Amino acid sequence: MKMKNGHTWLFSFTDLAFLLLISLSLIPSAPDNITIKLAEMDVPSVPEHEQMAPLANVRELWELQVYAVSDQRPVPYRLVRAGVGKSASAQDVKVLTREELLPAIEALKQRNLRPILLPEKNSLSQDFLYAAGVIAKVWTNGSRTIVQVDPDEEDALP
Repeated sequence: MKMKNGHTWLFSFTDLAFLLLISLSLIPSAPDNITIKLAEMDVPSVPEHEQMAPLANVRELWELQVYAVSDQRPVPYRLVRAGVGKSASAQDVKVLTREELLPAIEALKQRNLRPILLPEKNSLSQDFLYAAGVIAKVWTNGSRTIVQVDPDEEDALP
């Protein structure tokens, strides 16, 4: 005789839901002037001090932003140094065409900085995939191998 336990999880889920319903119904209703706090966390305040400094230097990060081509943005790519805000200099923001994208990513590779790919919601998939392909091409150097045939066993293959 074969046992069928296909819906055991359903019983456990309904059992748990029923127990939760019972436990929540046992909590007394509080008057309007009383607030019940279910969770609370105290965060200590740290006073400012002139000798305080970050424990580690912030690593330089770059974002490769992909935008939809429009009148405001005639090219889809923008390479931005993360964290510079509106006070960014010309060195921190580069508006790039497809032809300029590969050399710019290679220049970052020489400094060992891999950009984060950030597509805008309305950007084209082909622009996003092209940017992802450029990053993959620069950072993998064609070294990925899924299947590699051993030269000694090459004759033994059918």
